[in-house]
Amino acid sequence: MRVHHRRSTAVLTMATAAVLALVACSSGLDEDSDDDGEGSASGTTSVFGECPEGEPVDGIDVDAAQAVIDEYMAPAESVIMDEPLAEPLDPDVTVTFMDNDTTVAGLMWEHLAEAGERAGIDIRRVSAGNSAQSINTAFSTLVEDPPDIVLAPAIDPTFWADQLDALRDADTTIVTGAITNADEFGLDDTYGGYGASLENGRVLAAAAITMTCGTATEFSFYNVPELPFSNVQQEAAVEALEEFCDGACTLRTVDIPVAQMSTGGSDAVLSDLQAHPETAAFITPIDEIQVGLPAKQDLAGIDVPGLGQSSTPPNIEQIAAGEQAGGFAVDLRQFMWLLLDQGLRLDQGMDYPEPDWAAINPNLSTILTHDTASDSADGYVAVEDFADQFAALWGVE
Repeated sequence: MRVHHRRSTAVLTMATAAVLALVACSSGLDEDSDDDGEGSASGTTSVFGECPEGEPVDGIDVDAAQAVIDEYMAPAESVIMDEPLAEPLDPDVTVTFMDNDTTVAGLMWEHLAEAGERAGIDIRRVSAGNSAQSINTAFSTLVEDPPDIVLAPAIDPTFWADQLDALRDADTTIVTGAITNADEFGLDDTYGGYGASLENGRVLAAAAITMTCGTATEFSFYNVPELPFSNVQQEAAVEALEEFCDGACTLRTVDIPVAQMSTGGSDAVLSDLQAHPETAAFITPIDEIQVGLPAKQDLAGIDVPGLGQSSTPPNIEQIAAGEQAGGFAVDLRQFMWLLLDQGLRLDQGMDYPEPDWAAINPNLSTILTHDTASDSADGYVAVEDFADQFAALWGVE
């Protein structure tokens, strides 16, 4: 089974390509730049504007960092899988989606329901909540009438380990997603999991280098310690910066509690940047932390660009308006269709390919810039005809 790779870009050069734009100014677009929008840069300019003053620091491999960003700026041409199901899709296959009752899970369900409708199968939605007790209760009810396939993204198996064993005994196919400890429970590390988080941390580190054109060495990482993937990305970013900078760069880690994200996350970032004026740029797994931050930076008289993953609609509005350097968006639609596809394949006894996250993630994620953000105002879609491609794989065209 082959896994499609995103098309490579031809030019791997200096400067900033995607994400965090320039330290010179948060809107910082260079109207005179004649770049082609694929992350190339020359001398003192890039597609985002002027590079910071100064020469690149000895030892920083700007080209290597830029190559990572270029990969995420190139268009995806097809969905990741290309092998049809081994057998005709059984319309009576039973699938259950375990909903953790968050806003993102609501969007997941919306996209999964669309996939089920296209596949011609019914998918049941079960509210699991996000507390240990509610999750345990929901899965206990599930094992009383186990389905053929369970999709349980972003729900830690720690809270349903006993039910996991019961589902296995019932020959239920179990697919998780967006968790970092799948291997501890004998589950496959799948989309949004540990390996994917390592890759995302590498991209964030590359963004910090490319946005500052290799002229800066002081960066900050705003971590949400309650979210396991955030901690994994932080560790990966530290390692990647060591690789890109050959020891010349420093990445400060600042913890911001998840409870503070929606009520004061941007204020916490602003306070930290004011206390550490040496910071050239920042990165974070949660782009929501930047909502409203550009205006607060303006009032404070500072201008430090940042890039976060999972850019929200308000982030995308800021990027399109030239107020935020850039973003790192995921195609949540294809993410959910892939989880269903994985469940269907495993339920038919098919082998699932060993994931190469450096090849897979660019097909699900993109770097948003001022020039491209408006195209994703309603959510990033990596492959326009993804639904037709999945339908062909499932034999339900």
